[in-house]
Amino acid sequence: MALLADIARAAWRAAVPAPVRARVSDARERIADLFDYALMRSSPADASRPARIRPHTLYIEGTNVCNARCVFCAYPRMERAKATMPMEAFASVVDQYLALGHAEVDLTPIVGDPFADRRLFERLDFLASRPAVRGFHFFTNAILMKPELIERLTGYDGRFTIFCSFGGFDRATYRRIMGVDKFEEAVAAIRGLIDAKARKGSAISIQVNLRVPKGSESGEFWDYLLEKKSEGLITVDAVDDFDNWGGDISEPTLRQAGLVPKPPPVHRGPCRRLLTGPTVLADGRVNACCCRDVEATLIIGDVNAQPLSEILSGAPIRGLLERHARGDYPKACRNCTRYESIYPAWMHGWVWRLLELLTRPFHG
Repeated sequence: MALLADIARAAWRAAVPAPVRARVSDARERIADLFDYALMRSSPADASRPARIRPHTLYIEGTNVCNARCVFCAYPRMERAKATMPMEAFASVVDQYLALGHAEVDLTPIVGDPFADRRLFERLDFLASRPAVRGFHFFTNAILMKPELIERLTGYDGRFTIFCSFGGFDRATYRRIMGVDKFEEAVAAIRGLIDAKARKGSAISIQVNLRVPKGSESGEFWDYLLEKKSEGLITVDAVDDFDNWGGDISEPTLRQAGLVPKPPPVHRGPCRRLLTGPTVLADGRVNACCCRDVEATLIIGDVNAQPLSEILSGAPIRGLLERHARGDYPKACRNCTRYESIYPAWMHGWVWRLLELLTRPFHG
């Protein structure tokens, strides 16, 4: 059966262009999210098989420690205690997640650089040892990615992706964006990773994520990235506008660094991220937001005290979805420019209001 599924997936990839596959995948995920949301709001909390949110990815915080002070990130302002997750807790959470039928793992959900985590390779080895893990990845500024670590990283298989955040094509711009004077170190590490992938024929994926003022892409390293992209060794992505981290980063701060602020979205019902991306923090608490609630104010459970399945179907996440449905957004959500409505753009006016009515909380 598994072989037939693999053959079908391979045929689908061969026959359908990547952009079309991406649109179909997104549509399928959105429909599933709406269905889960309807069940979460309309089903009794004590049902024998309770409805639950179904994260697309397990966001798990190995550490929340970082070695940069990026102007576009709220980490320099974070007051939450620094922590590193014990390996036993990490393994338990991943296995619980896999048992629920999911397969993607992200090691850098909110803040923190993976190379500040002394257990990083234990975690990567564990994920690589689990065939049920379809993909795993992390974001890094690459500053601490030394040659001996690169050799180990390129030994993993094609399920592993490294996203390298890069903040400027000259030393002054890099320092202004990343908050540290480590331009040469970052360039050397990213080049070293790409060259090692080519030299060893490594199957890992590498993406360079530009966090630079628009139009500033130039110079020797930029030319190198374009060359390696044309060779199929890497992909390159760029952020055109930068969000405010729930209101923690002001527009003037971003503009002074040459970055364009993201315009505020219209808040219309629950944020989709509440259903797709809760994160397990380094101390075991589970936060409803996977990306921008830096102080972890949206706690919905604790894996030290509850199974992950209970947390994903429990009263706290149901209550938070209901608050969003009423337009009663918590502070971390109220002004967040990363907010993404559970409702697709075409579903507006009376259509989404009707769905809100049909999925109002069960009171039977």
